[in-house]
Amino acid sequence: MSLLKCPKCGEMFSDSYKTCPFCQEDEEFYSGKKPRNPGRRVERHKSPSILGPAMVLIVLLLVGFLTVTFLGDTVKSWFDRPAQEQPVDPDDKDPVDETPVALTLSQTSATLEVGGTASLTATGAENVTWTSSDEAVATVDAAGKVTAVAAGTATITATAQGATSAACEITVKAPAKNLKIVSLDTGSLFPDEFQLPVGSTNHLAVDGTDSTVTWAITDGAEYASIDQNGVVKGLKAGVATLSATVDGQTLTYKVRVS
Repeated sequence: MSLLKCPKCGEMFSDSYKTCPFCQEDEEFYSGKKPRNPGRRVERHKSPSILGPAMVLIVLLLVGFLTVTFLGDTVKSWFDRPAQEQPVDPDDKDPVDETPVALTLSQTSATLEVGGTASLTATGAENVTWTSSDEAVATVDAAGKVTAVAAGTATITATAQGATSAACEITVKAPAKNLKIVSLDTGSLFPDEFQLPVGSTNHLAVDGTDSTVTWAITDGAEYASIDQNGVVKGLKAGVATLSATVDGQTLTYKVRVS
């Protein structure tokens, strides 16, 4: 017995075979048949089933779901670390609120006569400083007492460290004068209610001042008239009211025309 070499597959086989058994095996293997005499070829294996791994995956997911549902907090506590307190920096302090406070004065305006006084008080801060915009009109001391010096206006301002300023407007008037209306025609004082015949006149003036007088009929202009020289005239029977304004004062009188 001798060996032959297959010209097709190159395998050596016994001369007892009529044809190459290896080529026959290949032909049967690739055709899907079970080789009768398997040699180098073996039976084709079936494809592995995925049912087993899928069941394992489902079981793992179910176990995880049940664990999270019933033991979630416990499992989480295994991994949570206690929070560590951060060291406090002694230089890291809360910022100081530097918003200025607002000063409030007891009054924001006042009217005084020359020589008169008023006391102002400030709340909202301590160590208040007082100043006057015009000390020729009004002065103020360290306690907030204002003294009227001369007619005019001045602003009293209160200031304090860390606070907004506050101001009070002071109006100073000259002291009231004892003014009276007199009749230049008769040389006597003009009474509070004066009788004046229709068509007649009376020349009036204000005694006690050298300032210019503003004359007017404030009521009943159809009964009497008066010019800026102070000449009042009766127009028709009735009662009129005349006024004389001078030095910040207004004097009023009744004129009964008959």
